[in-house]
Amino acid sequence: MSDERLMRGYVGHSHGRATYSGTPAIYLDGAPVTVSVDEEGVLWTCDLRSGRCVSRPLDLDAAGPDDDWYIENEWWREDDDEDGRERLVTEPSLIAERVAVAEVDGRPVVVTGGGRFDFRIEDGDDVSGGIVRAWDLHTGRRISVMIGHVLAVCSLTTVRSERGLLAVSSCETGRLLAWELATGVKVIERQGAYNGEMAAAVVDGRPVAVTGGADPFLQAWDVLSGEQVGADLPGLESPVGGIAITEVEGRAVVLAGDGPGLRIWDLAAQEPIGAPLTGHTGKIERVVTATVGGRAIALTGGDPDPNDPRRATTLVWDLARREQIGEPLTGYLESVTEVAGTPAAVTRRSDGTVPFGHRIHLWDLTPTAR
Repeated sequence: MSDERLMRGYVGHSHGRATYSGTPAIYLDGAPVTVSVDEEGVLWTCDLRSGRCVSRPLDLDAAGPDDDWYIENEWWREDDDEDGRERLVTEPSLIAERVAVAEVDGRPVVVTGGGRFDFRIEDGDDVSGGIVRAWDLHTGRRISVMIGHVLAVCSLTTVRSERGLLAVSSCETGRLLAWELATGVKVIERQGAYNGEMAAAVVDGRPVAVTGGADPFLQAWDVLSGEQVGADLPGLESPVGGIAITEVEGRAVVLAGDGPGLRIWDLAAQEPIGAPLTGHTGKIERVVTATVGGRAIALTGGDPDPNDPRRATTLVWDLARREQIGEPLTGYLESVTEVAGTPAAVTRRSDGTVPFGHRIHLWDLTPTAR
């Protein structure tokens, strides 16, 4: 594989897990950073210019619901003795199965989606899972808690709307939920595909989510009304692996991993566009889109090479020309960002040192604009 686009790499990071869902490019104090949460519930940010990492413990004592939730769901009566009220507690290792980042009123936030049974009664049986929480990226303080899934969150992202920034998530049971991120107020709840993958974006001024899973089709949803947008998008031959929504030459398109191939649909016409784009040797697990030099591109992250389990690959695609750009990039695809004015892809790969040890690599995407 060619490394001519490699800008720099940082070796030996052992704190984070690549659990991103959605596009996790974010700036903190003017610096582009990656964001992760470790198994102790500690939030980490890594400066992509210097490789310096900073930890901020999440306020796990505030990770549970507010008192009114317990009363509304009949866990407590209003006249219960406060000292005798039993609260749900959080399992730190399960708090961040998925992570997304965004800004709310100019404040950077991290949104986490929990795993199975990340909430339980103290000294009791596991009772719930898939809790979505928003945290202040500077302080680790909780902003909101959003409860509605039962099993683990599979996909998590944010999208702008007339109701402010929304957190949108899909879980193992296929339940699609959207909340006002700042308040935790639920916007919609719909049933999608089991083991749901999901992406969301603004299309023609409205927030739209596309869901898929084990079914041989995708579905598009208006996030504010909860209504399905048109008919099912057909043609999948494998459980979907990663979804993205973008615009190519003035039309909204949906992209999804279908085994080792990348399928593309015209969202308005609700028809596939050509045959799948091929180049991966393993299943596509992640799809990210960007515009570089006015050119719509997609990056797809595939399963590792079976001959080298640590060597995952990322491919870059010109979506208008429907062709691969350059040689594969090494590592698990994480995000697309900008570093010192240069558009860059961020990948991770195991460095073989300690559990979760990895290298962070930055790849120059400007050749895609030529």
